[in-house]
Amino acid sequence: MASLVTQEGKLTKLKFVSYTDISFDDSYKGTEYQVMFNPSSIAVKLQVERDQTEPDGAIDGLMKFKKIAAQDYVFEFIIDGTGANGEPKKEVPDEVIAFLKVVYDYSGADHKPNYVMIMYGSVLLKCVLKSVDVTYNLFSPNAKPLRAKINATFNSCADPVLSAAIKNDNSPDMTHLRKLKSSDKLISFANKIYKKNTYYLEVARANDFDTFRNLPESTEIFFPPLSKK
Repeated sequence: MASLVTQEGKLTKLKFVSYTDISFDDSYKGTEYQVMFNPSSIAVKLQVERDQTEPDGAIDGLMKFKKIAAQDYVFEFIIDGTGANGEPKKEVPDEVIAFLKVVYDYSGADHKPNYVMIMYGSVLLKCVLKSVDVTYNLFSPNAKPLRAKINATFNSCADPVLSAAIKNDNSPDMTHLRKLKSSDKLISFANKIYKKNTYYLEVARANDFDTFRNLPESTEIFFPPLSKK
């Protein structure tokens, strides 16, 4: 991914921001780290998990679908302490420590590493660190590190409440709000959500509709959760 430039002509740099809670609320925001040089690429790994167990005597497993695994994001960038690229000279070991403080360090109060929001122009990722490799590849005559390459892999993450809502998007126990398109019908929507075609009248009453037929396009419809009785 090439370096991004804003409309004002200002260079946008990759930034990592720590949070102590998975909600990523500003009240849990911690320190941040901005790279010296943007990465030339960002690798995204998508994974599907399948059940590979096989019954006795089987030639091929059924490979039944289990779940979509969390995405992996891989970032590689350089920390340079020589000043040769026009950037102010920085202490490479200090820069590495500053980066690790954001993405890796263990929080004694919360008993876990930080959650990390990764920001790069219009790209915004919510993640946890999976692994990080630091390679020092240039040294001064007295063995002081002058350049380091960072290769960091992150797992995507989301608030468990939000994840549950996404995974159970058609659950009749959830509240739904839908906007009608020109070809949509209230009856078909109710059938899709509740898995029955007998609740459309209750939905019409819940929305104070005079009719369930020929609703205007873009009408927003509230689909209430089913009664637990």
